[in-house]
Amino acid sequence: MSDPSKETDSEQTPEPDNVQTEYESVEQSPVNPKKRSIRAWLLFGLLALLVVLLTVRDDLRQNAAESSENAVRYVAFDMLGWSPRDLFIWRLRVAGLLDSPLGQRWAEAVDRAAEQPVQAVGQYRTTASFASDEVEAHVYQVRLERGEKLIWQFSRLDTSESRLYASLERREQNTQAWSTVTDLDADDATNSQVVSKAGDYRIVLQPELFANAEYSLAMANGGSLPFPVEGAGQRDIGSPFGVDRDGGARKHHGVDIFAEKGTPVTAVIDGYVRTGTGARGGEHVWLSGSMIGFGSARYYYAHLDSFAVESGDRVKKGDILGYVGNTGNAITTPPHLHFGIYSGGPVDPAPFLKPEPVLPDS
Repeated sequence: MSDPSKETDSEQTPEPDNVQTEYESVEQSPVNPKKRSIRAWLLFGLLALLVVLLTVRDDLRQNAAESSENAVRYVAFDMLGWSPRDLFIWRLRVAGLLDSPLGQRWAEAVDRAAEQPVQAVGQYRTTASFASDEVEAHVYQVRLERGEKLIWQFSRLDTSESRLYASLERREQNTQAWSTVTDLDADDATNSQVVSKAGDYRIVLQPELFANAEYSLAMANGGSLPFPVEGAGQRDIGSPFGVDRDGGARKHHGVDIFAEKGTPVTAVIDGYVRTGTGARGGEHVWLSGSMIGFGSARYYYAHLDSFAVESGDRVKKGDILGYVGNTGNAITTPPHLHFGIYSGGPVDPAPFLKPEPVLPDS
């Protein structure tokens, strides 16, 4: 018996002559000029209506302008990694001013200031100004490790309508290029950035051409996590990250924080816990921001004497998880908490555990 599917594929059902003639007549008939004219006038009318609405309705015009501005900002800042200052340089280029001596001097002002940047380590506060007859930039720089937090407060002290471009930029280790982390608003609010990549960080300020500007800037850097052992501090860290263990067979993937047996250890974030017992870590707790432990950093508390939580518990930052001990392979050492951070591998907890930053008094 033959294959029905092949027969169906090979069969061609002829169309009646009158249907074919109808198709041909439709394809060959010209477009009605009257319909074409009506269509053109409808499109023109819709366009005219849109122009009138944008002219009369301030809210629509403002929304359209904001949408355009937001689109430009997204492409320039998020996709291309530009800063507001880079966008102004592009505008100078479009206007044909970038190649002029004045344009070149403005474009090179940050590089000149970066040769001797202000070192803003720890706490720093300043009030400074720009004169309209000068072409300069101000650069405030600090070196930060992964896990540190940088906070700042930036405000304009003058009433000028001129632009003062301000951005936070990063230069990673072993590179020379700077990339924009975020632009700064002169809103006098306290803003912060937790460092995800070690390197040099700087705040760059530069007014547009022929502009006067006066500003206030305060900066501070420190840790981004609360200390995990009650009453302890960095002075109690006795064994740093990365030192050899077992004669060099492995590395120490955390820090040891020494305290009296029974001292409470606390959650450094809101999250979920999982308890366990092992030959190396003894009584230990894993803390993560998600229930399944994926998509966020995980925090490891080892050598505990006992638990204050159970697996699956939801905890808040500051809640007690357990108590300092010397279980596991720490049985021969003084009581301490082994505290580790894992995010794509082990991470040095020490920068995270520095004292949290506080802006200097005005």
